[in-house]
Amino acid sequence: MKTLISLAVVLLTSPLFSQDINPKLYNKSWLDNETRYDNGYAITRVFGHVFHAPAAYNFLPITAIAYKDLGQLKAELTKEAEENHWSTEERDQKFRELEKNAKGGELEIYISRFDDNRANFRWFFIIIRGADDKGKLWEKYLDYQAPEVPYDRGWWNYTTVQIPIELKPPFYVYLDDKLSQYLSDFKFLVEKAPQNQ
Repeated sequence: MKTLISLAVVLLTSPLFSQDINPKLYNKSWLDNETRYDNGYAITRVFGHVFHAPAAYNFLPITAIAYKDLGQLKAELTKEAEENHWSTEERDQKFRELEKNAKGGELEIYISRFDDNRANFRWFFIIIRGADDKGKLWEKYLDYQAPEVPYDRGWWNYTTVQIPIELKPPFYVYLDDKLSQYLSDFKFLVEKAPQNQ
């Protein structure tokens, strides 16, 4: 009985069961210059400040992003409208909102931290720069969002951020922590993935 209760607690507190999250975001830490492929895009972590010795890689907190373009978001919305039998007016309204708020697509952001306060999105902001990595195209300070119950890599949080400006890859995403000592904390390059990925 004790084993069953322990298993239930682990399953209910796992990111997989509490929200519908892209598993490529939370399955392992991300190394500098590592590229991951998702949704037809190649995302490379250019740099990121780790909190502990690299030898602890399998247990390090995670900072990960994924990207979907407006076309992919529209396809998801079309499927959702069909599955939920939305009226034409309701569907069209949702499409208008999407085209206004997500012209540049959407970022998925996943973080885990050993300190619950540091896993709150209120400390984070995003800066997007173009292919030349000069000048800010867009900036967003994330809202307060308390982290979820910890699992093996600590307290975790997940959000999506719609990008209201037109944006074409390649571009850079900076995810910065207002509480850190660094000017920039994490930098990612978003590019179209090669066709075989």
